[in-house]
Amino acid sequence: MSYLFQDPKFWLLISFITFIILMIKPFKSMMIGGLDSKINEIKENIDKSLKSFSEAEIKLKEAEKQTEDLSNKIDEIINNAKSQSEAISKNIIDKTALTIQSKEKNSLDRIKQIELSAVQSIKNQASIELNKLIINYFSEISEDSKAKILNKSIIDFKTIN
Repeated sequence: MSYLFQDPKFWLLISFITFIILMIKPFKSMMIGGLDSKINEIKENIDKSLKSFSEAEIKLKEAEKQTEDLSNKIDEIINNAKSQSEAISKNIIDKTALTIQSKEKNSLDRIKQIELSAVQSIKNQASIELNKLIINYFSEISEDSKAKILNKSIIDFKTIN
């Protein structure tokens, strides 16, 4: 075995094994440290992704709620516009109906006035014509007949009053 201590190959093997043993620990810690840091980095990325996903879900829900609120507001505006337009239409129809009624009443009043005026005009014309006939009639009858007619008219007039 002594010849083994003198063999350079043996010492080379011992040196190599010692080197390997001494390098395993730092290399192992470097490897484990590198893997641990990589694992931590991956965990951080996963956490960030989950956080981003959660925030995206929250923003999506907010956007959906805003869209729903906006849709409800649009529906409300449309319904208000419909009710206002119906009220305006009803108001216009009512005013138009009142105007028509007023014009109809005015027209009927004018027709009545024209009718009364025409009747009065006819009465006046008839009175004038009757007076002419009476004057002609009295001019053709005798004075005795005139006195009798006058007396009879006075008696009839007294009985009426």
